Amino acid sequence: MKKKIRIFIILILLLGVGIFFWNKKNDSLPEQVSISLENRDIKEEIYIPGNVYPVKEIELKSQISGVLDKIFVKIGDMVEESSPIASISLVPSTLELEKLENNLKMAQINFQAAKLSYERSQKLFEAQTISQATMETAQREYNSAREQLSSAQNQLDIQKTGKIKGNKNISNIVKSSISGTIIDLPLQEGASVIERNTLNSGTTVAILAKMGQFVFRTQLAEQYLENIHLGDSISLVFNAYKDLRTQAKITKISSKGTLENGIMKYTLEAEFPVQSQMPIIRSGYSATAEIVLESKKAVPSIEEKYIVYKNDSSYVWVKKADKLEKKYIELGVSDGKYTEIIKGISSNDKIVQNDSAN
Repeated sequence: MKKKIRIFIILILLLGVGIFFWNKKNDSLPEQVSISLENRDIKEEIYIPGNVYPVKEIELKSQISGVLDKIFVKIGDMVEESSPIASISLVPSTLELEKLENNLKMAQINFQAAKLSYERSQKLFEAQTISQATMETAQREYNSAREQLSSAQNQLDIQKTGKIKGNKNISNIVKSSISGTIIDLPLQEGASVIERNTLNSGTTVAILAKMGQFVFRTQLAEQYLENIHLGDSISLVFNAYKDLRTQAKITKISSKGTLENGIMKYTLEAEFPVQSQMPIIRSGYSATAEIVLESKKAVPSIEEKYIVYKNDSSYVWVKKADKLEKKYIELGVSDGKYTEIIKGISSNDKIVQNDSAN
């Protein structure tokens, strides 16, 4: 009998302990940090890498083919318009000399013939035996033959001496076309140079730029274009100067895109002036653009870490008495830390994290 009583007492004790720990477990469930909707100013931004270049950057090229004889400047020099940059010497070619000598002989023959015809026409016109139109034709032919003779003689002299004289349209001196700064000299003295003409772009002797106005250039994915417009201001941060920040104005968004890794991208350009207090900005410097896509003030929002994303929906866990309730929400603008809540919860809801149930 006593043994049965002891067993009964032990069972009662075990049952009590179980009930105690069961209640303890249930009591600890709601002990979670909760938050509520708060009104905040939120800016949604993107960060796009790119490079900066002078707005006006010009490649200086030679008018003749030959050898780079002398460079008169060095990188970093500031030059005025029409300043001499380099000189080009021609390299005489035997075949070319023979060709030019034959051209000169032919031009001399044509000139003598045109001169005799013109002199004869003058006498006939004075004798009133030819019309004025005939006289004017002879004069034009004489003038043309004289110019061709001068050109043939000049071309031969150029090949023989390597220098150009008496021709205002062609020069062996490469001159600056604008006032600016020499930012690159891609060749060394003695290098071969090809003239710029309709058949080829020619050899670049020097690169000249105006350093007072720069342009930031990058490629932008099409998904952002809806919120970006010409004239918008963007912030630029430079890799070379961590503390340098400047504002640039968007001046170009290309109409035609290019496909990169399955994403259509468009060229974006934004210009900015180089202020006197700024450090040296060099052509090609890397920079990152901070572009505001959308900005809202005093909107209801929560921290991003409380939002659960699943498939195409998003929701939060809301504490209701001693249980958690899932509420689906509609999101708005986000700055990466805080996200606007358009609908789905109210300011009275207590929002918690529930990682185990996600």
